[in-house]
Amino acid sequence: MAIRSAKAFAGKALSALGLAAVMGALSLATPFAARAGLPPVVTNVIASQQALPSKYVDIYYTLSDPDSLSASISILVSSNSGVTWTVPATSFTGDIGAAVSDNATPTVKHVIWNAGADFNGQFSTTCRVRVIANDDNYNLIPGGSFSMGDSLDGEADAPVHAVYVNSFYMDSNLVTGAGWTLVFNYALTNGYSFDSTGGSQGLNYPEELISWYDAVAWCNARSQMLGATPVYYVDATLTNVFMGGQASVPYVNTNANGYRLPTEAEWEKAARGGLVGLRFPWGNTINESQANYYGNTTTYSFDLGPNGYNTNFTGGSQPYTSPVGYFAPNGYGLYDMAGNVYEWCLDVYGNYPIPSPNNYQGPAGVVHTGRVIRGGSWNLYSATCTCAVRANIDPTVASFPNLGFRCVRSY
Repeated sequence: MAIRSAKAFAGKALSALGLAAVMGALSLATPFAARAGLPPVVTNVIASQQALPSKYVDIYYTLSDPDSLSASISILVSSNSGVTWTVPATSFTGDIGAAVSDNATPTVKHVIWNAGADFNGQFSTTCRVRVIANDDNYNLIPGGSFSMGDSLDGEADAPVHAVYVNSFYMDSNLVTGAGWTLVFNYALTNGYSFDSTGGSQGLNYPEELISWYDAVAWCNARSQMLGATPVYYVDATLTNVFMGGQASVPYVNTNANGYRLPTEAEWEKAARGGLVGLRFPWGNTINESQANYYGNTTTYSFDLGPNGYNTNFTGGSQPYTSPVGYFAPNGYGLYDMAGNVYEWCLDVYGNYPIPSPNNYQGPAGVVHTGRVIRGGSWNLYSATCTCAVRANIDPTVASFPNLGFRCVRSY
């Protein structure tokens, strides 16, 4: 691995990019969406400035993955030999982003960084580049109309009505402890703030103890870390990225390609997995082999039990969450759309408008208005785990050990 001299990179003052050659690799053993197989592997990272007076940097790396066809690639840049990774590097093109192709054969990938746009006039002999590969699996949810609401159990706030949503991508799994920590650490070194540090039972377990505001900030940080455009902003002109706090309701850039919370309609369409009018993502009854919830066969005839906490997860201490991906996926390949932990949605809670506008995002919000949560949890009855049941929580609260989230991206 050849390291070019800092002087060769500096050139004249007019083009003093000052990027030293950077050699580094990082392969995450605990990707965002826990998988049964092995993580992707990054090796042979080489970065070099193009011939002066260019301010572009070529970054090459070798990527392989024994059990996946794509990986999410992000790049961080340090100006102090890797002590911190806070250089505002976002102007990348090439083999970077959410769906970089890979396979078991090691393949050389190429990224070009427009360092002149991000780091112009800077000089450092201690720059470093870090390439991060994640099996950040998410699935395409096809757009179209579907019947949203409850036709079986008399849920007064969930009348059946036709709703249209565009196609979108959704994380196949809940955000895990590993995924949360990775982005959280990046966020803290890049100007973000959080109400809570979160919590989980382990790296492959869902992250909980997260406020709605924390989830939104984390989505933006994940977007920036992976080179996507953030979705949430603090101003109507969509100029200033939301980076945490509870002073206002973030504005949503509907044209951004970054990560965000699902709307309530998107969540329900995804949960149903292509099936129509059923109580759960797989049918009309439930038992502990299908989801992690608190059984109550006396009250609910559709609950086949057994009663109490799911016996597969009570060996330790509460919360009795289950590893993500433990149960069978629904028809769209999504896990834990019933039970385990509730999931934050974008929407303010309110009555459905009928007919609903296409891609409805809920009623207009004010600060601290209750936000929708969906899906039920490990410590609640099966009736909360249905596709149609709605609940809402104060978005400032970060103290529930049964409330997490997953992300979506626009198609």
